[in-house]
Amino acid sequence: MSYKISVDVLEAVSDFYPGLALDDAKQIAESIVNKWDYTQMFNSISDDISWYADSHDIDLKGKDGYEIETDNIYVTNPPNTPLFP
Repeated sequence: MSYKISVDVLEAVSDFYPGLALDDAKQIAESIVNKWDYTQMFNSISDDISWYADSHDIDLKGKDGYEIETDNIYVTNPPNTPLFP
């Protein structure tokens, strides 16, 4: 099974406006493809991942590929200040 979503933009333009001349539909489709911003689509996929993981009781914590680094800086001789009582 393939997990791809694809859209034929020219076909979509023609579906929405079947009376549009082919050259005009091509010009519109080309502009859409050249200026497409994937941000909204990826945000939607990200939201869906969280929603479906919750609905399938899948824990996503710690599985995002990022490690939380702990800061191992210790103050051995703190000065007498209000910050170090």
